[in-house]
Amino acid sequence: MRTSNRGQSLSALLTVLWVSVLVELILLRTATRTLVHIPGIGDLETPIRTAAELGRFAYYLAIVSLLVTLASLGIRLVRSRLTRHVIGGLATVVFLVVAAAGRLGALSAPAVGWITLAVLLVVTVSGWRGLSSAPVGFFALGSVAAGWSAVGQTTGGGLSGGQVDILIVTAECLLVLAGATSPLLLGRPPSKTALIAGVAATVLVAAAFAGGASTFSILVLWNLGVPGWLPGIAFALAFGGLVTVLWSASASRDRQTALGVWLLLAGGVGLISTYQTGLVLVAVVLLGYPALTLGRRPAAAAIAADRETRHERVGAGAISSLP
Repeated sequence: MRTSNRGQSLSALLTVLWVSVLVELILLRTATRTLVHIPGIGDLETPIRTAAELGRFAYYLAIVSLLVTLASLGIRLVRSRLTRHVIGGLATVVFLVVAAAGRLGALSAPAVGWITLAVLLVVTVSGWRGLSSAPVGFFALGSVAAGWSAVGQTTGGGLSGGQVDILIVTAECLLVLAGATSPLLLGRPPSKTALIAGVAATVLVAAAFAGGASTFSILVLWNLGVPGWLPGIAFALAFGGLVTVLWSASASRDRQTALGVWLLLAGGVGLISTYQTGLVLVAVVLLGYPALTLGRRPAAAAIAADRETRHERVGAGAISSLP
């Protein structure tokens, strides 16, 4: 009963986080940044201001729910008997401590940045589940490249302008690769309906980029952390892959995968902000630890979790038998 209650509490936290991030992303990060560029929009000043205030409220709610969710996930993993879970949980707790220290001025911004990137890699590796984790790995490496380009420009960073550009292009390529390969997260072939939805999304985004490349490049920079230097078709293919995953996961009630993919998309790559990095960490935990089930347990997640448990038990037994 206690385990069930904890699962329901975590599910409720993630629901609040998902809704608040969705509202914040639509109203604050997208609408308020694009509407101001529309001629004659000044006549709608009051509705825009109202939308901005709602977006800010959603942002503050998202931060609070993010902190509680990260703490809950970290504690949940640390209390597990699986070694990899404990490592991932401790790394998650370290992120919270480092973020607080940076906010209070106890750590410099570059130090917070480097430690955050290290935490992201540790959580990604500790939750690695083979080929199905490849998209998360691409995303994490993209974040490291983008974060390195940012921290490397600070005092003592030592990066030249050319090196920064190389890292940014690398981050953008890895981000696109993560999106294009994201159907691997499902652990099974997507449904035909999901594939059709993905193809349709690819065509629509490609057409949108062709019609307004500069606008979409700005949105990519604001929301995903990369400048949008690659051709629009690359981002269209990545977005199509993400739509395929979200459609298939939602249809099969694989809420954990759907939430993880959505939070990765909302977080973006690099060190955009502590808030967005926290969203990425939540996503990596959800996608890397299938034992943390929400609602119904998908068959693929159940099988992966059972295999992981058996692997850990066999390893523990071998160690205990040593003289």
